[in-house]
Amino acid sequence: MTVADDALIGEAVDALGVIDEGAIGAAGGQKAVRRVSRDGQPFVLKVVALEFTTDETLKRAEREVQLLASISNPNVVRVESDLVELGSPVSGAAWIEEYLDGDDLGPLLDGTQWAWDDARPMGIQIANGLAAGHEKSVIHRDLSANNVRRLSNGTYKVLDFGFARHTLRSGVTVAGQPGTRGFLTPEHLNSYSGGPMQMSDVFQVGILMYTALSGVSPYPWRGDDYEYALRLQSGAMAPLSASRPDLSPEQVAVIHRALHPQPARRFRNAAALRDALEATA
Repeated sequence: MTVADDALIGEAVDALGVIDEGAIGAAGGQKAVRRVSRDGQPFVLKVVALEFTTDETLKRAEREVQLLASISNPNVVRVESDLVELGSPVSGAAWIEEYLDGDDLGPLLDGTQWAWDDARPMGIQIANGLAAGHEKSVIHRDLSANNVRRLSNGTYKVLDFGFARHTLRSGVTVAGQPGTRGFLTPEHLNSYSGGPMQMSDVFQVGILMYTALSGVSPYPWRGDDYEYALRLQSGAMAPLSASRPDLSPEQVAVIHRALHPQPARRFRNAAALRDALEATA
């Protein structure tokens, strides 16, 4: 894996005319995430090292960033620049996003059980952000807990929306599909033709909500890819009601439908899931 190193980051900083203020999150990896500023305003710089880059890869990446920049939704991180190519020959790409305070969702799901009145708005807002992408035929495909951020004012924002499609190979790749262990869908394993689809994003929202409500993942990865894939493909998860008997049948039914192993049996897209959650008190 090619690493987004200091030289590539420095080139991105120069190309985008920003001041580097240091790393955000874990250091290293294919993607570097930096806090930067321009004219005193904070932003987030993302730099991706690209292996085996082709003209078509970069064209798709540029189209994706342009498309995401056109999404105006309170639950999707704003893209603040075009994608710029780095290196000659091209060895990376970079762009700027809005700076967000708050915390990634991952640590907030660590072994706790949320009340329905806390999990429901989380699911509604994430689904609303995904729906804005679905309206433009953009599928996230890698909606892990660390790709959602809860701001200090309680707003949830979807991050890295669509970049996994064309520019990132972060996490694990199964059968050519980007994704993160513990947050994959049956489609990631090519159980269904066509790979991830809008219903795949619905499944991943279901994982986040189930985890928030129960304190454990419906499909935890335990170190064995084969065993994990079998559970995921067969829909072998514990009923939510087993850990949360206080939830109503209607509340449980929404989560279980989102997590159905067959895509056609789920909500057809994120907007449908959002509407179902809004109708479930």
